[in-house]
Amino acid sequence: MRHNLTASHPRIHNTPHAYTRIHNTTHTHAQHKQGKIVDYLSQEYDLVARYQGGNNAGHTVIVEDVTYKLNLIPSGVIRGKFCFLGQGIVLDPEHFMSEFKKISEKINNPQILLSSNIPLILQYHKQLDKINESILSGESKIGTTAKGIGPAYQDKVGRKSIKLYELENQLTLKEKLIAIKKFYDPILIAFNESPIDIDKTLSVLSTFFHEIKGLIVDNNFIKQKFINKKILFEGAQGALLDLDHGSYPFVTSSNTISSNIVIGSGLQVDYETVGIFKAYATRVGNGPFPTELFDSTGDYIAEKGVEFGTVTKRKRRCGWLDLVSLKYSCEINRVNELCITKVDVLNDLKEIKICKTYQGKTFNEINFSNSDFLNSCNLLESDYEVFSGWGNLENNDYQNLPENLKKYISYIENYLEIPIKIISLGPERNETILR
Repeated sequence: MRHNLTASHPRIHNTPHAYTRIHNTTHTHAQHKQGKIVDYLSQEYDLVARYQGGNNAGHTVIVEDVTYKLNLIPSGVIRGKFCFLGQGIVLDPEHFMSEFKKISEKINNPQILLSSNIPLILQYHKQLDKINESILSGESKIGTTAKGIGPAYQDKVGRKSIKLYELENQLTLKEKLIAIKKFYDPILIAFNESPIDIDKTLSVLSTFFHEIKGLIVDNNFIKQKFINKKILFEGAQGALLDLDHGSYPFVTSSNTISSNIVIGSGLQVDYETVGIFKAYATRVGNGPFPTELFDSTGDYIAEKGVEFGTVTKRKRRCGWLDLVSLKYSCEINRVNELCITKVDVLNDLKEIKICKTYQGKTFNEINFSNSDFLNSCNLLESDYEVFSGWGNLENNDYQNLPENLKKYISYIENYLEIPIKIISLGPERNETILR
């Protein structure tokens, strides 16, 4: 389930605003979800920062018929903003270089800064990710992206990470890799995976370091350069994928909620949060999804919404908007304003539903970390509010939107007690209403 909470909406304010994502009853991104909104908001900010996750995120932004697909680099790069990858992320050197080179072909001199304290994802992390998923069966499988994200975070907790600043000293780096090899080789070999090749790893890391050393900065540099500037913090996964507050174990390997921006970025800031959510719910991989649709309507939403994972390429599970989980997500993220996206995907439906309770239970009666309960929820007709469809959207003026759509938006606002300030009607920048 997932709602995506994002950053704050531009205001005259010197205090940095936070961007985070929340999550409804599913996991997901999409053609004009978070990536587009961060791009839209970033015009008012000096720095766009990532504070958690890795290249398991996927954001697609379309600008003047040019498509940008981003995994690690914040969407603000498209507007020429400074972009910072904080210490709370994990970074795959090979993927970063590939993404950096691709964006450099479309954007002249992208302004990207990397925290020296970032832990790296190496080949053995991807092998371990594959092993971890292979020993699970059926519905117990997490549906990981197999990018090595989880094992890299495990190494961080286990104090075995190799961080960016360590790449400068090949001697100490080799000593550390020898110790890591002793620890992981027995596991790798037991599952018919190749053992760690120290010389090859050192060569890869040496090449990588010389290519990106000009991008590496410490936290003090960021603090000094952007003091009294406006900062947009971009999360990577939805709120209910949070390691501590999500539908465990079907979660990501980091803390996705807005309060993690201080730890993940190293910046001491006050913030406001704008929650980004789709007009419907989606999820990739396994895990609870009370409002999931298993019929032609679900297939229609998936097709029209282009609901295929930017990272995994897997078809997303689709369902009705889930206000129960969205209310919870707004609460744990301290959401001030909301943004609804992909409204246009539902244009042609004659009937549209919103989930308002789980078997009569409201959000404050639900433990969203209890996946067993969430999986057991067989929702009743009385758990849904039903709306008539609104048809095609012909302009970008709120007052002229179809009345049925305005009723839909008003119901969400009243339920959540939070205003919807941004409405996305399509993938392009100009298909956005600011209220």
